[in-house]
Amino acid sequence: MHEKKRLLITLYIQANVLIRLNILKSLNQIKNMAKITKIILILFLFSKSIYSQSLSGIVKYSGTINKTYADSIINVTSTKKIPSTHKDFIVDMYKNAKEVDLFLHFRNNESYYYLQESLDEQDKYNTTVGAVSAIPYYRNSANNSTYEISTYVGIVKRTPLDWKITNKTKKIGKYICNQALATETLFSRQGHYYTEKVEAWFTTEIPVSFGPKLYTGLPGLVLEINKNKISITATEINLNPKKGLNITVPNLNKIITQEQANKKWEELAEASKQRRKK
Repeated sequence: MHEKKRLLITLYIQANVLIRLNILKSLNQIKNMAKITKIILILFLFSKSIYSQSLSGIVKYSGTINKTYADSIINVTSTKKIPSTHKDFIVDMYKNAKEVDLFLHFRNNESYYYLQESLDEQDKYNTTVGAVSAIPYYRNSANNSTYEISTYVGIVKRTPLDWKITNKTKKIGKYICNQALATETLFSRQGHYYTEKVEAWFTTEIPVSFGPKLYTGLPGLVLEINKNKISITATEINLNPKKGLNITVPNLNKIITQEQANKKWEELAEASKQRRKK
């Protein structure tokens, strides 16, 4: 009886030892798998970084004035006590606003964004041009810097937007896009600052931090921008083109800060006010 009990105890101890050894073995395997997973992730991110640096492309965007905004301007204008010729002119501008073509060229760490000038003489009065802005932008993603190339105030190093990426997604063309939101501070022609909400849709399937204007710095190419007044949407994407890609690099020895540019805009707005008083 004692021998049988001793045998059972021995078998129980051996079983426990084997179980613990298997648990330790499993834990080691898990640790090893975690290490392997970490290595794979690092290699994936590294390869993605190398891939993005080797990417180049030309993106064509369509810039439009949002119908809701245009209708609101038309409705407000119709109630204003101004000469009918002025009223008709403003209404006609917004009713006949045409979409404009904008282009983004990018290669390695650089991009250049600009408005395609129309050869049609009538398009010089196209309201959409002023709404989306004809100012070109140059970006260097290596140091996360975006420059506005303004004829009036010079080359401005723009302050990056503080993006908040949401969990919303949608498809633009063949690309799955993620939503990002930000608030942009602007300076009006009337001489005061105001803010506007910006909605961006970017795709990580094209892992470059480029986009229209200063709407950059996201972990993927920006394909769509929506604001209160305007929308900018990618209509054609040509990756690694064999010809036609051209990046204009401005003279970065003559850049001014956002604060300096704001000061210049204030001075221009004040000068404009003084001229109107004369």
